[in-house]
Amino acid sequence: MTAAPRVEPVAPPYPPELQKVFDSIMPPGVPPLALFTTLARVPRIWERFRAGSLLDRGPVSLRHREIVIDRTCARCGCAYEWGVHVAFFQQRAALTPEQVRATVHRNADDPAWNAEERLLIRLVDELHDSASISEELWKSIRSSS
Repeated sequence: MTAAPRVEPVAPPYPPELQKVFDSIMPPGVPPLALFTTLARVPRIWERFRAGSLLDRGPVSLRHREIVIDRTCARCGCAYEWGVHVAFFQQRAALTPEQVRATVHRNADDPAWNAEERLLIRLVDELHDSASISEELWKSIRSSS
């Protein structure tokens, strides 16, 4: 038995300004995530969520973003969020099944990753383990960009 949501998401058709935002953050033809339509129920909450720039595409590629998100979720034990990202973005980010497994079960030296991706894995791991970035890693990241 599935429980009804306690907070109903905004239902389509969405107000034009909200539809415009959804169109800008979702791939063409993909409906907005329930998280987004639920947060949009309360404009103040939705605006605060968006103000954090969590939905900006930014300068990081989709592939690199997903490697960082997947590794972060794996290291923090966020299985649900990891699964959502893998299910939705694995193909879009061109992550192989081996790379998806490596986000959970392997380290930065795994041959599934290229040199730049190894730096991303090291970055996540260092931040997770120490809440800091070593000078050595920082220099490696700077020299790769």
